[in-house]
Amino acid sequence: MSDVERDLAVVAGFLARRDVPALDRSVVAEPFDVLVLAGCGVLGAPEVAAAAIRAGVADRVVVSGGLGHSTRFLVDALQAHPRYGAVATHGRSEAAMLADVLSNYLGVPAKLIAIEDRSTNCGENAVFTRRLLDGSSPVKRVVLVQDPTMQRRSHAAFERAWAGRPLARLASFAPFVPCIADGVVSAAPGEPPAWPFERFVSLVLGEVRRLRDDEHGYGPRGANFIDHVDVPPDVAAAYSRLVEHFPGSARAAVSSGRSAGSPL
Repeated sequence: MSDVERDLAVVAGFLARRDVPALDRSVVAEPFDVLVLAGCGVLGAPEVAAAAIRAGVADRVVVSGGLGHSTRFLVDALQAHPRYGAVATHGRSEAAMLADVLSNYLGVPAKLIAIEDRSTNCGENAVFTRRLLDGSSPVKRVVLVQDPTMQRRSHAAFERAWAGRPLARLASFAPFVPCIADGVVSAAPGEPPAWPFERFVSLVLGEVRRLRDDEHGYGPRGANFIDHVDVPPDVAAAYSRLVEHFPGSARAAVSSGRSAGSPL
């Protein structure tokens, strides 16, 4: 592993937040009330969510996602997938497409799936999911599954959304921690690429920038989209070296965040 790949692994491991080692009843003694599957283009996410529901780790699932910046990547991933290629995609929300994957291919009963299909970014995923759940039976324990590069920021957004009515437990479980070797980023050694390398670099650099609590970030001293997130010194140092190594990707990440004007 090169120094650059090692730095990428440090940052990616931080972003891919996992609060439990596995979504398994041998680890999760008390089931979660709800598993929230946030819309994304990583098909490992619905597969992990479905396995958790089948294992009894959560009682039901809320799929959150309308039409947003990840929608085209989800459509591309579905159309290229050997099993999920028949899922209807034209004009449909991320939540609707992922719900089809859960119910039609992964064995999750439709009656256990609720859809939130208006959100267009992480912040709205959290706010609109809370609104949906506020109208249902009491929810105290939630586990969140998201794209590994967005898991930590999504968790921070959910913490912000539930600040007025704290949950007994909010846990994150990234579907995988990215494996980086020989210029390939995958879910595990030997598996197909999860992202093109250049896109992964841009995603990682953009996420750390958003998490920072300064004038450039999404924390209280910046855009104030999320509460303060501690970025460990080793992650901050790895990020700084990556910015120096990939100045073009760093500029693209900043430009993307500014053009969005909202908590992506």
